[in-house]
Amino acid sequence: MDGTLLDTRHDIARAANNARLEIGLPELSVEEVVRAVGDGVNLFVSRVTYPESDSRFAEARTVFLRHYAANATGQTKPYDGILDMLDTLAADRIPMAIVSNKPASLVDEIVRHFQWQKYFTTWLGGDSATRSKPAADPLLLALKNSKFPDNHPLVMVGDGHQDILAAKAMGCRAIWCSWGFNPVQTAEYPSDRADHPRDVLTFLGNA
Repeated sequence: MDGTLLDTRHDIARAANNARLEIGLPELSVEEVVRAVGDGVNLFVSRVTYPESDSRFAEARTVFLRHYAANATGQTKPYDGILDMLDTLAADRIPMAIVSNKPASLVDEIVRHFQWQKYFTTWLGGDSATRSKPAADPLLLALKNSKFPDNHPLVMVGDGHQDILAAKAMGCRAIWCSWGFNPVQTAEYPSDRADHPRDVLTFLGNA
């Protein structure tokens, strides 16, 4: 979701910096905050505040989540071409699911804010399954929640190494999105490169 469907960087950075100021740390640039995104809330907070082993970590996590939940969609918007992509895939009855490492409650809030329930069969967060991406667990749960058979064809679309390695764990096709938060395509698993959402449609045969 973050860096693939939605540009969430400014809302995440605002929440991170509000949290840092509250706990007595100086602000970071948006770019510094974005580099910390992708591996779930605990690792994110540890990267932008204190390590998990630090006694101050739990408070920092609580403060960040409070600030983010207070306004998770203020400046968040779909990337150019995303709505056209979603409309095309929905019209072609291609089932879609969101698998994010963001907390599930925030994923749900954002999906409902954009009224995207019409597009997705299910939407999951980093705390929805036993393990988050890059493990296959949330992808398997997405298939289960969507009531698809285990052998249902699956394509993982994402901008982060977590997404591509989750595809590897599932043994499924991966499409890497270059417009997102991660500027370098992972070489750890072969994937198609999409430079615009229309490229995803081309790869899926929906252009």
